[in-house]
Amino acid sequence: MSWWARRRLRARILLPFAALLLVVLLVTLWVVSAAVGGWVEGSLRRQFEVTGSVFRALLEERAARLLGETSLLAADFALKRAIATYDPATLASVAVNQRERLGVELLWIANEQGQVLAAAGGGVATGADARAVPPVARVMESGEAQVALTEVEKRLVQVVATPVFAPDPIGYLVAGTPIDDATAQHLAETTGTEISFLSPGHVFASSWPEDERAEAQRIAERELAGTPPRAADDGARSTFLVRLGERRFLSLLVPLDAELARPLAVLVQASYDAALGPLARLPQWVATIGALALLAALLVGGVIASSIAAPLRTLAQAMGAVLGGDLSRRVTLRRADEVGFLARAFNEMVTGLEERERIKDLFGRYVSRDVAAAVLRGDLPLGGERREVTILFQDVRGFTTLAERTPPDTLIRVVNRLFAEMVSAVEAQGGVVRQFVGDGVMALFGAPIAHPDDPVRAVRAALDMVQRIPALEESLRAEGVTSLRIGIGIHTGDVVAGRVGPDERSEYGVVGDAVNVASRIEGLTRETGATILVSAATASRLGSGFELGRRLVLPVRGKAEPVEVVEVLGG
Repeated sequence: MSWWARRRLRARILLPFAALLLVVLLVTLWVVSAAVGGWVEGSLRRQFEVTGSVFRALLEERAARLLGETSLLAADFALKRAIATYDPATLASVAVNQRERLGVELLWIANEQGQVLAAAGGGVATGADARAVPPVARVMESGEAQVALTEVEKRLVQVVATPVFAPDPIGYLVAGTPIDDATAQHLAETTGTEISFLSPGHVFASSWPEDERAEAQRIAERELAGTPPRAADDGARSTFLVRLGERRFLSLLVPLDAELARPLAVLVQASYDAALGPLARLPQWVATIGALALLAALLVGGVIASSIAAPLRTLAQAMGAVLGGDLSRRVTLRRADEVGFLARAFNEMVTGLEERERIKDLFGRYVSRDVAAAVLRGDLPLGGERREVTILFQDVRGFTTLAERTPPDTLIRVVNRLFAEMVSAVEAQGGVVRQFVGDGVMALFGAPIAHPDDPVRAVRAALDMVQRIPALEESLRAEGVTSLRIGIGIHTGDVVAGRVGPDERSEYGVVGDAVNVASRIEGLTRETGATILVSAATASRLGSGFELGRRLVLPVRGKAEPVEVVEVLGG
């Protein structure tokens, strides 16, 4: 903050202006980049949807063709007779011929127990249990043809299992077409995307070259971890960017419904950079235009700052004169804008300073900070007011003897140390020391600032005064003072408070009979030997928090009626 405060006005105008423009430029770049990225991602997602539609159509077309052809073959009388003979050579010849005719990857013929009688393709031996292929197990349970994506000899195959009836099931036909690199390449050429069929630990087929399939495998390991083996697409998959060297590809991983031990998914990818095309340079164009606009704005801002700085320098010179004490200085700027308003405000401020000097002269006649604060707030009626206050008088016992045997400079130090402790005790309770009377003080509680518990505050201040004396005696022992005893008188009553004295030397004070009574009660402490005496009016407001002693009715000088006083022992 100190660095900023030392900057010139021109810099303090231009820097925030430039920062704001820079922020606007950066936000604009971010918005443009986000909009371009969103448009590209939306375009590629639509392309991915086309890929999904083509792939689903391909699977449905293959499944329909396999189901139709295997159903016709299962109804063939010659096939049923061949299966009924259980002749291995005949069945093997039928399997090979029908596989070539159907154009499938594998064609198995199994008996009613699911044992392979003949196999063409698929890497399975005669006599193997065909129920290891999930569609075969399900067709044997349901009696209806079944279709599924499954793994056969580490290859992804779309398998159809069809029962052969005569009229009861006498066997099963198992036909399958692979989902291989050729299938992925066909989809890639048709849709303009890269396709990979994969599961954790294995890439079944891909349109990528062999040396670029490692990234697809890492994606499968990361994204398919913990996925159930037969997870279906939920229709809300998120795209993500994959970097292959210097190229970026937007990718979408969609789980497929397959009967495998591990989850199967298709990874669809399209070039993000190719989709951007000419839009890739749009942020650069925006940045260039924004930089030129920023430069032009800074030039305009410099001109505006200069038009503001010149009249402000005039104001600064006038302020320097005022700081030097010339309160007659005024500034004349014929402007209707904010600078003109500032000049008028400066003139009003100097007028206010002149008024404040007059008020300071008035405050110089008061000795209390609380009184000055009350005057500033307008809470102090200088013309006088009647109010209830609690008055405390404190005096030192045997001060005359102490003064006679103590050097003058030492005596002044002792009195000042004593007054410092007494004033601290009074102010700690919110009281005001009205004046110093010889070796004692007169304090007010309730004027000029009133509190609902002023009598309690006054007694607490008196107890605090007494408690401070032992430590004060110890510190004054080096000055030759061996013993200090004080007496305190407190009375609560109505007084007139306000400005007392001539205009040339007035001060805030209180007058009334309550002041005299408090002073007389302090004098009674000498006669009774008490340290703290309070009037009955004060004692009645103390509550139960203080320890009270003797209750006396004593005559006082200047009063026709005796005064009831109470000794305070502690609190």
